Amino acid sequence: MAEPVPLVIETRGLSKAYKSVQALDALNLQVRPHSIYGFLGPNGAGKTTTIKLLLGLIRPTAGSATVFGLDIVRDSVDIRARVGYLPQEPHFYEHMTARQTLDFTARFFFRGPEAAIQERVEEMLQLVDLAGKADRPIRTLSGGERQRLGIAQAQVNYPDLLILDEPAASLDPIGRRDVLEVMSKLRKYATIFYSTHILDDVQRVSDTVAILNKGKLVAEGPIETLLAGSDGVIYVIHLKGDVGAALECVIFTAIALWRFAREEL
Repeated sequence: MAEPVPLVIETRGLSKAYKSVQALDALNLQVRPHSIYGFLGPNGAGKTTTIKLLLGLIRPTAGSATVFGLDIVRDSVDIRARVGYLPQEPHFYEHMTARQTLDFTARFFFRGPEAAIQERVEEMLQLVDLAGKADRPIRTLSGGERQRLGIAQAQVNYPDLLILDEPAASLDPIGRRDVLEVMSKLRKYATIFYSTHILDDVQRVSDTVAILNKGKLVAEGPIETLLAGSDGVIYVIHLKGDVGAALECVIFTAIALWRFAREEL
């Protein structure tokens, strides 16, 4: 009998309250190794709160969680040593180049030969397709290029888990496509847990999706299963105009219908 695969992330009734506001309510998640796990929900749903809890930046009000089997409260330092993190709005020293930024970051983790550090920096630049712009000041890079640099910075220490907070939310369609392509490349190196409010992104790259609304988990599973419903039929709709706003409306409607169906049952 095969042994069960250990989970990278597991939460059990994880909750966080700020005075009278319940930011996260009894969240139960299971994230398996080398998966791309999409954490989907509207702004204010509790996605960033969950990420801060997993990283040990804040403490839970109730419940518990483990990352690599380590407790997020007791073992947060050991957890962070194995995690790469990209905040929703990464900030850089604008006068530095992409190469200098990655070199600066890499030296926090590596004390090996100079050639090995430079090789790692070059590997990251190639991975996120910034080798051709590696020596330009960061202030000249586009939004998508800056996000890809942020991912390279999060990946430079060979993490076992990448946590990305809204990595493509503010980008144009081309920038979003490029970031999602980088995420797909990285799955062979690490498990990827990322938050988003863009339904199209999770359809393109995710293995499993969790939908969060007002701090509560309302659905979880493969994206095809969630979209198909009970009869197994999937509809494809092509949109024009403000696609992002339309998709956000679809998410809200799907959440409302799913919750209504559960209450009826």
